[in-house]
Amino acid sequence: MSETTVNAIVLLRRDAGESDRRLTVLTPELGKIDVVAKGARKAASRLAGISDPLSAAVLGLAAGKRTRFITQAQPLASFRGLRTDYERLSFALALVELFAAVLPYDDPLPEIFDLLMSSLRHLETHKKPLIALLWAETKLLSDSGFMPQLERCVNTDEPIEVADPFVSPMAGGVVSEAAALTYVDRFRAPAEALYGLARLPDWDEPPPNMKFAPEALAALFPFWRAIGERQLPANEAVVKEVRHA
Repeated sequence: MSETTVNAIVLLRRDAGESDRRLTVLTPELGKIDVVAKGARKAASRLAGISDPLSAAVLGLAAGKRTRFITQAQPLASFRGLRTDYERLSFALALVELFAAVLPYDDPLPEIFDLLMSSLRHLETHKKPLIALLWAETKLLSDSGFMPQLERCVNTDEPIEVADPFVSPMAGGVVSEAAALTYVDRFRAPAEALYGLARLPDWDEPPPNMKFAPEALAALFPFWRAIGERQLPANEAVVKEVRHA
């Protein structure tokens, strides 16, 4: 079997067999891939500690006929500040769920790996982790080519003229009052929240403050669900928690 070494962040894990774990990991060298950590569910396994979501490690991989197996692992970062704070941990798990949902397999994107690593560090240290999460989400949308048009109408290219315009994932952003009825997924969102989201990707790091942050997070969720074409339970839970906080 051929072997390779990669830097990796665990996005998702599933149980496999009697004691194994199948992991979806993001790497700068190979992109998003699935790997198997054999015996990782055993308490004494040397792979147990690096097979949880958010684990960052240097992995040695052996390629089998159908999958890759982890042969060795050296931890890169523990993100202790995430694991000791429920809100920050919830946000981080929601973020890696999005990376797993929208990134293609086997497409090396080193800049996306760097974005995830820096995003997790910001979530760990920012005074307002919700703003760090919003920044990370809009950067991922922008860098992956899915950023919706949130400052101008997709139908008319006119600037927003109402306080709570209609927004449609199907349309790709803000839609005019006249056109809104043609989009069954339309919903209203505060214009100030949309303006804030549109400008976040221009920041090199999360800003210190942002108005309407809970509303902004709720406005992004339908777009993520449409892009990922799957259920996003960690994100759904976070949106509910933030809106009712």
